[in-house]
Amino acid sequence: MESKKLPEYAAPEVITYTDEEILEELGPAQAVYGNLGDSI
Repeated sequence: MESKKLPEYAAPEVITYTDEEILEELGPAQAVYGNLGDSI
């Protein structure tokens, strides 16, 4: 029986963003930030 080699494990990369970076990426229309009660 042939021995099967497992693929080499690569740890996932963790990326963190600041609030400003998220707002910059999404834009103001998609990034609702703060109290929603006032806008309804």
